[in-house]
Amino acid sequence: MKKLEILTVPSFWKTEMKQKYYQLHEENSKLVVLFPGKNYSCEKPSLHFAGTSAIQSGFDLLVLEYGYQAARTNLDINDLPRVIEDSHESVRRIINKYNEVIFISKSIGTIVAGEVHGKLDIPIRHLFLTPIKDTVHYINKYNGLVVYGTKDEVFNTELANQINIDKVRRVIEIPNANHSLETNNVEESIEILGKLVRIYMDFLNK
Repeated sequence: MKKLEILTVPSFWKTEMKQKYYQLHEENSKLVVLFPGKNYSCEKPSLHFAGTSAIQSGFDLLVLEYGYQAARTNLDINDLPRVIEDSHESVRRIINKYNEVIFISKSIGTIVAGEVHGKLDIPIRHLFLTPIKDTVHYINKYNGLVVYGTKDEVFNTELANQINIDKVRRVIEIPNANHSLETNNVEESIEILGKLVRIYMDFLNK
């Protein structure tokens, strides 16, 4: 029986972030943390189903929102370090009880996840969804899986080719998918979502 707790964490944006923390049972040692994109919240399809896949696979789940999202304002990119600090504080509060941790991040969240990992001295696996150019450094530094669409206007094959592929680092291309991992065709978008869920379940249950 999962329990939902709301962690209220103060943010740089002078508002409290309400982080959703789902716990399956008290002794659980596995955690997934969701890092949203700049304008792509954890309620949107690819992250929502990443979270439900995590719970179904036996992980506790921390669903992050960023301070500017809680304040209902836009992100000035110069304030990205504040997003990283706020996210690190949110994760730090609960991380110590877990010995298996996975970060699932989307777009600008892939940078936040990489930076938060650097502040935590523990092994973490990453699922980088639709990363951006500046994420390549983190992908090559940490173990993980990269998923992006061939019609992504932010991340392309040229950037994907900069990733060092090996046993712990793979790249999956989704044909025709844009930066939201969708297309203009609703049936095709649902098929992509099904493909994503299979990727999530495979990654989570390794």
